[in-house]
Amino acid sequence: MTTFYFVRHGKTELNVLNSFQGGGIDSPLLPEGIQQAGKLGQHLSTIAFEAVAVSTQKRAMDTATFILAENLNLDGLSVNYHDGLRELGFGDKEGMVVDFDSQQTQYLRTRPDLYDPSGFSGETYDELIQRLIPIIDRLEAKHPEGNVLVVAHGVVLIVLINYMIGKEKSDWRTNGPLENTSLTILNKKDEAWRLETFNDISYQ
Repeated sequence: MTTFYFVRHGKTELNVLNSFQGGGIDSPLLPEGIQQAGKLGQHLSTIAFEAVAVSTQKRAMDTATFILAENLNLDGLSVNYHDGLRELGFGDKEGMVVDFDSQQTQYLRTRPDLYDPSGFSGETYDELIQRLIPIIDRLEAKHPEGNVLVVAHGVVLIVLINYMIGKEKSDWRTNGPLENTSLTILNKKDEAWRLETFNDISYQ
């Protein structure tokens, strides 16, 4: 049984500014984000991961680096970077302050089934799932009894988690947003994914 440890990246400058920080833009971790990642690393220090899968965006790669710096079981561990784990693309809105009154922004946050980003060249939720699931399937197949750490992004992870536990598209953003450097653990029971831990920041 694969056990997935899903971690959102640490807090960044654009997080604080409430700006769209999607798959086409990056922002450095704040000192707070670095500290949180280190604390999470200490919390997970005794976990022996068989694999680590990380988004190719710097905020996620740096978060993974600070987490793994605390781990006591690094011998032979491979870290792989995946473009497919990049954040949902917000097109022309990348870097702009979030327009909370916009209908599409409301759909983005609460109704993925109604979200249509074509007006600003954004990425759809279906496109997001299509690039995420093959990565998860490969990791599960390669590590059927192992612990796998996945470090990625807020929208990516809440959508992926809700999809994996069987929620409908309209509910893919339920219980979000995830906290920065939060930990969510999923494993399988009777062929269905189950939440062991969700959006946990109690280690801080």
